[in-house]
Amino acid sequence: MDPLLRLVSRYRILWHGLFWTLLTLYEGLVWGSLEGDYTQRFTISLIELPVKMLATYLTLYLLIDKFLIRKRYGAFLGLLILSMLALSVVQRLVAVTFIYPLYFPKALSIPFFFPAKILISNFALYSMVAIPATFHLAKHWYADQQAGQQFRQTAQQLEKEKLEAELKLLKSQINPHFLFNTLNNLYALTVNHSDRAPEIVYKLSELMSYMLYDSNQAQVPLRKEIQYLENYITLEKIRYGDRLDVSMNIYTATDGILIAPLILLPFVENSFKHGVSHQLDRVWVRIDVLTRDNTLIFKIENSKTSLPPLPVSDTPSGIGLTNVRKRLNIIYGNRYSLQLFNEEETYLAVLKIAMPGQAGRPDTADLPAFRENEQVL
Repeated sequence: MDPLLRLVSRYRILWHGLFWTLLTLYEGLVWGSLEGDYTQRFTISLIELPVKMLATYLTLYLLIDKFLIRKRYGAFLGLLILSMLALSVVQRLVAVTFIYPLYFPKALSIPFFFPAKILISNFALYSMVAIPATFHLAKHWYADQQAGQQFRQTAQQLEKEKLEAELKLLKSQINPHFLFNTLNNLYALTVNHSDRAPEIVYKLSELMSYMLYDSNQAQVPLRKEIQYLENYITLEKIRYGDRLDVSMNIYTATDGILIAPLILLPFVENSFKHGVSHQLDRVWVRIDVLTRDNTLIFKIENSKTSLPPLPVSDTPSGIGLTNVRKRLNIIYGNRYSLQLFNEEETYLAVLKIAMPGQAGRPDTADLPAFRENEQVL
């Protein structure tokens, strides 16, 4: 509970007692100074106090809490009018029975149901009731605002935890997938007693270190992600030998640029699995990293067999790209664009991520002319 609401609720009886005491003092001192008789005014205020308390608590805890707050406006208005009429009669009865005989005996000659007298006294009574009713409504409004804020904070926290859980799940699917491929490479070399097997073990240890530690962060420097890709490419070069030609071109300074970890690997993996691994002759992969208009652009293109490839979503090996699309949606929302172009002899993926300070999905106007062949995951 909010500290202010807790303070009000904890000392509610004290606050009520203070209010009635101040009201009685106000009426006794102010009206007493005008009439020149403080004792008379204090006595009248004390005699009228039970009626004022009845009208106040009936309005606050029955009419407002049970009807107005629950948006039963018709019932609230009807019962308010009835309570005002009934308490007017009670107030008139108290005046005729106790106040008039003590201080205003001539007023006893006026009929009991005298409309002017009842109207004036009722107006004075409910003008007083309006003061605590205003504070009561303000307390309800404040409590609703705090409850709404708490609900929003809880919803945001739950959404954050959900996104974090989804990201962890997606990462857990990526890591074994990559490890499986790399261990297959290592197995092939050890079977052939290759002298390059120790190098694979060393590169694999560097990759696993990145995946276990750096990938747990929300963002990592772009240079680390690129170094991670270079280690991966080195392992693939060991596997495919001289028939593989890979070029990675960095056209921008990587200092100060942050990116979600393991977000680029699936594209590189996809190039090798769908392009390089399906070809027996010389194959190539080209990777370009650059920035333009506060947007990071990652392009990767590879040669491929002329045989029609299976749709990415229908093959087990497509899990990497499927997951990376989900991760991009969670992390970057509308701050990224991803296009995949499946040509007869090449396959191209273009990822654009708007850096902080640039809102909206990055422009794709500079993409190749064969956009009609675009395949969006």
